[in-house]
Amino acid sequence: MATIQLRCECGKIQGKAEVPTPSSGNRVVCYCKDCQAFAEQLSPERILTAHRGTAIFQLSPASVQWTNGSEHIRCLRLTPEGLFRWYAGCCKTPIANTLKPSFPFVGLIEKVIVAQDRTEERLGPVRAHAYPQHANPRLPEDILRNNRVWPMIIRVLLKILGWKLTGKGRPNPFFDRHAQPIIQPEIVNQRRPKNDVTL
Repeated sequence: MATIQLRCECGKIQGKAEVPTPSSGNRVVCYCKDCQAFAEQLSPERILTAHRGTAIFQLSPASVQWTNGSEHIRCLRLTPEGLFRWYAGCCKTPIANTLKPSFPFVGLIEKVIVAQDRTEERLGPVRAHAYPQHANPRLPEDILRNNRVWPMIIRVLLKILGWKLTGKGRPNPFFDRHAQPIIQPEIVNQRRPKNDVTL
């Protein structure tokens, strides 16, 4: 069983994720306006790629465990119905995006994965670039030409279904046994979301 190490930038929050093989997760880069807005709430120059993307590794909740400093985890939602977006209150390191706990899914922001584990050998290749129209500057033509978003979406949905059927939604490192978030989310904007549907 392969394990990747998780750590915020200041080191107060530490954890691990069980990743048996790279194919057990899903690696994407998302350029949606909401991921960019989340980065703006923290420190975009430390989070976003050169094209304003967010590198994400998606896996089941049960595979993620905090070993130290979970009391420093904070949460925000860009809108009342938006994704739960988790970060380190101690140093503003982005941690993850999650759906409601009934959907077993964690999108780890790669910044919380230690550098030596943030490799293709451990996480697999980037399978797709989501919302490439919001990349700035424009993505290279070879990436756009070979981008396969729909196969990635189908893969994610099948992963979520499989995790739900096999009970990998629990324990959930971000929600308690009553399906409540471990910390009350801050709502940034009270308006309804426009495109906060990042997987």
